[in-house]
Amino acid sequence: MFRAFAAVVTCAVLSACAGSSISPSQFGSPPGQNSIDSIVQANYGGGWGVELAIYKKGTLAYSHGYGFRDRGLPDVFHVGNFWNVTQPDAIFNLPRGAFAPDAGTIYNLASVSKEFTAGAVLLLQQDGKLSVNDPVSKYFPAIPNGNAIPLLYLLQHRSGLVDCMNFGVYPDFGPAYSAFQAGGQIDHTPVVTALASFPLQFAPGSQYQYSNSNYLLLGLIVEQVSGQPLASFLQQRIFGPLGMTHTAQGYPAAPQSDIALGYRDDGAGAVRTWQWNLAYMSGFGGMTSTVQDLEKWDQAIRQPGIFTQASLTQMFTPSPIGTPVGPYADGWFVTTLNGHRYLWHDGAIGGFQTMNAVFPDDGIDIIVLTNDGTGLDPYYIIPQLFASAQTLARSR
Repeated sequence: MFRAFAAVVTCAVLSACAGSSISPSQFGSPPGQNSIDSIVQANYGGGWGVELAIYKKGTLAYSHGYGFRDRGLPDVFHVGNFWNVTQPDAIFNLPRGAFAPDAGTIYNLASVSKEFTAGAVLLLQQDGKLSVNDPVSKYFPAIPNGNAIPLLYLLQHRSGLVDCMNFGVYPDFGPAYSAFQAGGQIDHTPVVTALASFPLQFAPGSQYQYSNSNYLLLGLIVEQVSGQPLASFLQQRIFGPLGMTHTAQGYPAAPQSDIALGYRDDGAGAVRTWQWNLAYMSGFGGMTSTVQDLEKWDQAIRQPGIFTQASLTQMFTPSPIGTPVGPYADGWFVTTLNGHRYLWHDGAIGGFQTMNAVFPDDGIDIIVLTNDGTGLDPYYIIPQLFASAQTLARSR
């Protein structure tokens, strides 16, 4: 089963989750029109469930839901249940129907989750309990050349570790995933053991290569150092203090009813996507949230509060190694858009693509959550939306 669906899983995560497949030629330019609705509808026609929110200095400037968070019954699923996990409509006994999304709709965040894992590491550094200069070997002695990989290299994707979201072909984490499931989906030891068995792709620090394994290890290090599950640490130190009541590692506790289901279209129309395993993806892509909650987070990384100024400086200090879309810092890409400072991360897992874009000097945040697993990465419409957001902000 892992071998049969390797192409699906590898392409969906390794390409889209990181933004690593984006090329400068696809970056786009500001639109000739300022209609935000037109921008979204031109790129997400066909009923895709899109929730868009634009904030100016913490105040909502524009919010709209498009399409369907749930297309209703009967469900037609894509291929097979590769991940073999219970679907969210069954978990929450969701009412089913052709329902539109709203600002409170819960979406899978995918790799936008990495912003929070990096934040958790920096909070522990604030506490004096770890340092981003600690070697990985301090926490995982079996990782190859771990004494030459500081946590900073994990944060900035400079470790050389292979990606733990590869199944069916070398480096194959299929057996490790099976063992993770058999163990109750709470112990990543089989995954770390598999990770330690593969050689590094390059000398630590010498290159940038996006790898979900970096943030898997960071999440596990947070657990080691704090003495509590990553989900609990995030709730105690980030979600709770910021009032992010609909955000969680995995799904928030029941009852919940406003949840987006994932879909994809491989050319024959939209079909339901089997939910991916958010427990396996802890640390690198397993969170869920809403546009409203993400704005609370975007405000918190602008000025000292739960983070010290030193932590915020660390968070946005870019790696010395660039990428086609700007250097990676600690859980964020750091670049400019038309001369404006631009902090962002996108994400994609089965049935969902997401984007969190912060323009700190303009006070503008653009958050786009979709249940479109195969269409346009919302990264690509940010330049157009930003132009419209500037016009909108000036008119208020």
